Amino acid sequence: MTGQGERALDGGEGVDVLEGFRSLLGTALRSTVTVAGWYERQTLALLRERMDTVAPSSAAMTARHIDQESLGGKLRGLLERALEDDTSSSRSDLFHHLLDGLVPDEARILGALSDGSASPMIHIFQRTRGGSTGEAVLQNMSLIGKSANLTLPQMTPVYVGRLKLMGLVEEGPEDSRLKTEYEILAADTMVLRAIRRATHGPIPPRVEKRSLQLSPLGADLWRAALDDFR
Repeated sequence: MTGQGERALDGGEGVDVLEGFRSLLGTALRSTVTVAGWYERQTLALLRERMDTVAPSSAAMTARHIDQESLGGKLRGLLERALEDDTSSSRSDLFHHLLDGLVPDEARILGALSDGSASPMIHIFQRTRGGSTGEAVLQNMSLIGKSANLTLPQMTPVYVGRLKLMGLVEEGPEDSRLKTEYEILAADTMVLRAIRRATHGPIPPRVEKRSLQLSPLGADLWRAALDDFR
């Protein structure tokens, strides 16, 4: 009996020792996992901090992009560039901006006038009963629409008006050397239609003859673009 009791006791103690060992092992493993997780979190936090230092976060980049696209952001950017730009870079910026605002037909007008020539242009106004100049019926109609072989010659008054506002072309007085060209322009369908609209009974419209040529700014832009193209 004693031997069997001792063997039973030894077996129970063995089980207790085994369970204790398993408990200690589990605690050690959990501690290892906890420490490893802590180190992993610290490492990721440090890596994220360094990445944010080198490159802004997406949220920061988005905020900066939105700020740059706002009116205030654009104005601030222009003013900052104005402090850094010299005459050459400012001139280049202006020319790029002007060219970006042109359509192909307007570029053709500049090309046709780039040799220093002038093109006849007329404005047609109604007259009041008192004989004074009234409302404009047609302005900036020029023979340049045909001589420059525009894709949309009927848009010539619009093109010329835009180029005048941009300062790339300018109008001058009637050019007596272009007598034949003025006659051709006066026979244009748009001109004849405008004259009919502006005529009221016996009161004829006022037909103002002018000339169109490249402005100094337009000439500078054309030369700069050609030099860069070559």
